[in-house]
Amino acid sequence: MKPSRSTPGRRSRTAGRARSGRQLRAIPLRAGEQPVALDLPASLRAALLRSGLTRGPQQILPADLRRRQFSHRQRALLVFVIDASQSMGEGTLARMKAAKGAILALLTAAYQNRDQVALVSFRERQAQVLLRPTSSVLLAQQQLRKLAIGGATPFADGLWQAWQLVRSARQKQPNLQPLLVIVSDGEANVPLVPGAQILPELFTLAHSVRKDRISSLVIDSRAGLGSEKLQQLATELGGSYQQIRELHAGKLIEVIRRAEDI
Repeated sequence: MKPSRSTPGRRSRTAGRARSGRQLRAIPLRAGEQPVALDLPASLRAALLRSGLTRGPQQILPADLRRRQFSHRQRALLVFVIDASQSMGEGTLARMKAAKGAILALLTAAYQNRDQVALVSFRERQAQVLLRPTSSVLLAQQQLRKLAIGGATPFADGLWQAWQLVRSARQKQPNLQPLLVIVSDGEANVPLVPGAQILPELFTLAHSVRKDRISSLVIDSRAGLGSEKLQQLATELGGSYQQIRELHAGKLIEVIRRAEDI
């Protein structure tokens, strides 16, 4: 159920006028353009080709000048949306443990790329942003100690809070590549708007997230048969669905890596 796109959330590279990164090629300077990151060898080759590869000193004309074009890997933002309710007893503890381990491991591995990770948990009557977008392993360690579990399942509020967090992060970094990683057993019993029908409200919200071009991965942590609700949620989000019956950090990271198409 992978969305077809030139796709938000995937790791990608962009070509531009930056002065660093992996060089893609040398390209001609446009009229009036400053020779930033001038590629001298490529400029000399252009002059030689223009003059028919004759020997001796060559005159380099403005039309011969070439500049380096670099590619840059766009920074990723992984937003974990974790069901911390008590709907499956021991399953809640497994979700929390897996999420903690995955967040710390991903932050450590992503240090050089300055990727960011955030965490939203939902339980009781509302969701809570426990970790705002960060690339700091130390900050994540401190904030993850605050994870609490138990109570009802305000699923829609968890998705809403994650959506708003991504929109805020994009205002600061428009080229950010977000991926929502939703880990739940599929139960939901607290609406975002009092009196609203729980599942229609959740699916409508998911469709809005999809229209905002935010990639998503729905992890079903049920031990038995998969949740039809979570499969439907993944469809409304335009994202991927994966059931992991024995959830642990290593498996969670593996599935995330596949979703990012790294």
